[in-house]
Amino acid sequence: MKKFGMSLCSPLALLLLIAAVPIHAQVTYPAVVPGVELQFPRDEGAHPAYRIEWWYVTGWVQDDTGAPLGLQVTFFRVRPGLGESNPSRFAARQVLFGHAAVAEPRHGKLRHAERSAREGFDLAFAREGRVDVRLDDWSLRAEGDDYRAIVAGDDFSMQLELEPTQPPLLQGVRGYSRKGPSPDQASYYYS
Repeated sequence: MKKFGMSLCSPLALLLLIAAVPIHAQVTYPAVVPGVELQFPRDEGAHPAYRIEWWYVTGWVQDDTGAPLGLQVTFFRVRPGLGESNPSRFAARQVLFGHAAVAEPRHGKLRHAERSAREGFDLAFAREGRVDVRLDDWSLRAEGDDYRAIVAGDDFSMQLELEPTQPPLLQGVRGYSRKGPSPDQASYYYS
C-alpha cells in the first residue's frame, strides 16, 4: 500500500516531530488535486517533489511451528524543504525512515526496529518509476511482478517475498483521498 502527497500518518516519533515543527524554508510542494490518473507501475515509485510519502506491507504469516505472526514493514520518504540549493552531497534534501514490527500473539510480544538516514551515497534512497526503497541494509523493491522486503532488528529479521493477488485498489475517489475539510488535506492513496 502506498500514499503520497500532503497527508501525514506515521508511527515514528521523529517523523511526527519533523512534520510538526514549522519549517521556514521557501519550498513549494505540488498540490494534491482530484482527477489525477495514477499509472502503474510508475506511481509505485517515489515522487520526490512531494513533502511525504510511504510504502508499507502488513500481514499475517505462520512461523515454522504454524503459530501466527503479524508483520509490518514501512518506509517513509520526507522532503523537509531545507538545503535544496546546497550543492553538498551531504545536504538532507530527502530523508528516509523505516519501521518494522513482528507481533507474536502466542507470546504476547511485539518486536520492532526503526532506521533513519538522509538520502545519498546509494546507502539510502527511494527511486522513481518503480518500488525501490533502501535504508542501509533494509529494502523494499519490485522484482518483476513481485516484491521483496528485507529488514532486521536486534531480535528479529524478515525476508518477505510478496506476490500480488489483485491489481492496485484506488482509495477515495480514484486515488484522491481526502483527509479533512480543507482541499489541501489530501493524498493520493492506493492499496
